[in-house]
Amino acid sequence: MRNRTFILGATVLAVALTDLSAPSFAAKSKPTPEQRAERMIKRLDTSGDSKVSLQEFQARVSTSFKSFDANGNGEISREEIQAKRQAFREARKAWRDARAKTGAEREQAMAKLREARPSMLPGMRPRAFARIDADGNGALSTAEVAAATERMFKRRDRNGDGMIDAADFTRKV
Repeated sequence: MRNRTFILGATVLAVALTDLSAPSFAAKSKPTPEQRAERMIKRLDTSGDSKVSLQEFQARVSTSFKSFDANGNGEISREEIQAKRQAFREARKAWRDARAKTGAEREQAMAKLREARPSMLPGMRPRAFARIDADGNGALSTAEVAAATERMFKRRDRNGDGMIDAADFTRKV
């Protein structure tokens, strides 16, 4: 149960990080779990039915995988994940410095932040990385990430209907 809670929390955090924008930085209060779920569904739902299918979920993770794979070798190393995180930290700092300004400097900082933001990807945390790295070679392959994505989706789809919707976030296990 503790492991499930950790994975769920890490997933929600990763998804929340993909939707950074000026209003979210300016907001003083944290969004409720329902608001975070709504934003996640809105971001991942490409068909417009307010539900996320496994295919939509996998498509988003595949896009994220490509953004992490800096050298294009089809695998993501711990170093590539760290580099992506560091680039995001630097872009977030630049945004904080520029958000009180107007004009081109602010727009450039926001564009850099959007480009650097880490997307949702299974294995971003060190323990999760080790768990997902099935062959133990120190890198995540597309197959390893796809398998982890499917497991993550099935855990989130609490009613087993093959779709993630708002009801899956309110249903108790």
